[in-house]
Amino acid sequence: MNFEEMKLRYDAGEDSLQLTLEKWDRIYEFSKNVFHLNHFQELLKAAVVPIFLCPEYANQCTMCPIYTACKQGTSDEWSRVIRLIQAYAIAGEILPLEPLLGHIEGFVKRLRACSNGADYTMDN
Repeated sequence: MNFEEMKLRYDAGEDSLQLTLEKWDRIYEFSKNVFHLNHFQELLKAAVVPIFLCPEYANQCTMCPIYTACKQGTSDEWSRVIRLIQAYAIAGEILPLEPLLGHIEGFVKRLRACSNGADYTMDN
């Protein structure tokens, strides 16, 4: 999901949390079929698309439904998944796909748990 699509849908009244979850669901689904360096770079571009939860919860970040997974972009979970995607965007297909899939899947589960008010960690 690119920024333009997310903004259009947000401006049309779609829920920012649902858009965020859909963004990461799409990233996970796309990651299952990446096999070339360009694909990994597309994955990184998608991962860093801003979400609209941030402006909605500006100055009250701790109230955001995904705060425990994000912590203003400083959580270990967020940093780990982004660093891993960055590594694959540099190295590409020479790295095994399974670790990347596992971390993205864990992050998506973490986001969903946050949105449901559950206490799920990526170590579960």
